[in-house]
Amino acid sequence: MRQFDVVGDEIMGEIMGYDEEGNMVVGAAPAPRAAAPAHRVMKIAPKPQWRAQLAPGVIQPDEGMVPLTLLGQAGSPPGTFSATIPSITFQGQLQKPYRAERLLVSTVRTGTSAVGRLITTPFVGTDLQMADINGFDAELVGQPGSFGTRLTLKAAEPGVLIRLVTNLSVVLAGTDTIQANFTFLGRIIH
Repeated sequence: MRQFDVVGDEIMGEIMGYDEEGNMVVGAAPAPRAAAPAHRVMKIAPKPQWRAQLAPGVIQPDEGMVPLTLLGQAGSPPGTFSATIPSITFQGQLQKPYRAERLLVSTVRTGTSAVGRLITTPFVGTDLQMADINGFDAELVGQPGSFGTRLTLKAAEPGVLIRLVTNLSVVLAGTDTIQANFTFLGRIIH
């Protein structure tokens, strides 16, 4: 009669007995198993560095480039310059620690007098973000196709306002308008 242990391996010999030297043996050596068939093993590439985890399902803190849209505080719709609104402050309030780096500006000009440039002075909180108090041409720096025009403003904590005080270089006439949209791309910890 064949005997098996708890795991299911076949046992050779008696469960209680003596070995060849006369020593008492409790249990016996398991029967030799047949060699397992060779398996094909597929090598799995290591996880990319950006998927580093502290524990399964818990990602490590990392840094990302995210947009911050600045909303015009005047104009109808907001951010629209007219003959009566030659100056608009664009602002965005931070929800996480953030450092603005790349300004993107788009404009829609309506009318023959809509030729003025958007002269902008940036602030992070109350801190001026320029080497001088004169403004710069936001459309020149913020052209979507421009290359190497990063600003790297001061990093700020949640609740801080990033503001761009913007004035037209040429006053509009009649019903002419310039609608502007300002967006920063910046670094955030997430």
